[in-house]
Amino acid sequence: MLRRLSVRNYLLIEHLELDLGPGLTVLTGETGSGKSIVIGALGLAMGDRAEGNLLRDQDKRCVIELEVETEIGATFVEEWCRRNNVPQEMPMILRRQLEPSGRSRAFVNDTPVRLEQLRELGEGMVHVHSQHHTLLLNTPAFQLGLLDHSIVQGPAVKAYAECFQAWRQVKNDLAVAREQEAQARSERDYLQFQFEELDAARLVAGEQPELERALARADHAEELVLALRGMEEGIEGDRGVAAQLATIKQSAAKAARVDMAVQGLLDRLQSASIELKDIAQEAAQLAEQITIDPKEADRLRERSDLLSRLQHKHRVEEADALIALRDGLAERITGIGSLAEQVMELERNGEALHAEILEQAGAISAKRTAAIKPLADQVTALLKELGMPHATFRFKQDRTESGPTGIDSIRALFSANRDRTPEPLDKVASGGELGRVMLALISLAAASKELPTVIFDEIDTGVSGETAHRVGALLARMGQQRQVLAISHLPQIASKADTHLLVTKDHEAEHVQSDIRPLDDKERVEALARMLSGRKTTKAAMENAKELLRNK
Repeated sequence: MLRRLSVRNYLLIEHLELDLGPGLTVLTGETGSGKSIVIGALGLAMGDRAEGNLLRDQDKRCVIELEVETEIGATFVEEWCRRNNVPQEMPMILRRQLEPSGRSRAFVNDTPVRLEQLRELGEGMVHVHSQHHTLLLNTPAFQLGLLDHSIVQGPAVKAYAECFQAWRQVKNDLAVAREQEAQARSERDYLQFQFEELDAARLVAGEQPELERALARADHAEELVLALRGMEEGIEGDRGVAAQLATIKQSAAKAARVDMAVQGLLDRLQSASIELKDIAQEAAQLAEQITIDPKEADRLRERSDLLSRLQHKHRVEEADALIALRDGLAERITGIGSLAEQVMELERNGEALHAEILEQAGAISAKRTAAIKPLADQVTALLKELGMPHATFRFKQDRTESGPTGIDSIRALFSANRDRTPEPLDKVASGGELGRVMLALISLAAASKELPTVIFDEIDTGVSGETAHRVGALLARMGQQRQVLAISHLPQIASKADTHLLVTKDHEAEHVQSDIRPLDDKERVEALARMLSGRKTTKAAMENAKELLRNK
């Protein structure tokens, strides 16, 4: 139950501290006095979006604080606090701050929360009905939601909606996976051909540089042999360098006996002689190792041509890149197989989820079917109480494909006249009739859901006279079971209130502002008289107002 509303710097309200009590509380006041501003402030405290310029003083912060008393063991509040890591306190304090910068912040028990978290908590504790909701009553989706709300099926529908969304996601994922698999299958043969071609090449890392050197040797084998043999012959032959060097060394040896300086030159000639001999021997050995084999040259050339062709085909700069390409192709081919497995897994998940949503939708539909006639009969009975003695209300239920709300399409049918068959509500109901149908549905939904607080913003639009008395009586009866707040222009409804709050606007102040205060017994009579006769109250209006209060 709402215990206190504190508002600072919000539209026409400079500062408001309003205590709220049990039963039926009615807010009255002239048009434009600020009654709906109070409802707007309550909505902001419970998570509504802050739209437009709401700050009275643009340089100051707007703060709206709502104190809510929850029953001990209130399952919804306990679960919400646990799920959102917010300490549960008594009472619960919901606070909304609007900064001059435009930033909005929300708190529950001084713990920062996201706006959607605050909205979820508010909707679980308070139902706010406005004229906008009455217009929504014309939509089948809203009618279905009210039906589920009335039979306390919201959690089941929410669980089904989550399962349905999961199934839709699996269906989307499956469509993508199937498309990817189809594309992969069309590429698989080509990928397999490319892989087999590269795999058959038996690629070896670092092979190409050595292959190029081996091919160069094979192509110039004869030239190499001739060069090496010529080197050997030039050193070791009869007229080679070695023979000439031997003669030189003999002459140098004789000179060295005379001049020791020549001995150093002789030593160097000896070293050169040894080095030349080694060169001749190594040249001979290399010449022996070279095989002049045209077939080997052809094999090497074919291998080199194969690598060059594959490099050109796959547009890579070196043969080692072909190895990486081959391994990548192997992974892609393997991935095609995993795509097929993924498709199968998604198909299994989709079938399981579809079976689950059908089972849940069937259970929800069965509960709706069982509740439709009793609920429609209750609405019809309440409409008779609300001044429509010949009213008939029905729900038409049709089976549909599985959707976010199940497998049912619900259409509210209504007739205000005995001789007319019920037709779709949006086609035949007037504004006043829509309001009374809505009031009947909400009173039943609130009773079944045990909402501690229900707020009506001008539910009496389009009614007057005896019907207004009946609407007031129903609101008062609801107030015996829960806290009810209602904005009204009708004295018949205001007279039924346990608490009467008057909203006024001070036009004489430097800045126009609204105020709200509870009325005592004498002030209530005067307020009701003004509602009956206008600004100038008459004695008859005063007596009528007293009569209304006596008969509440």
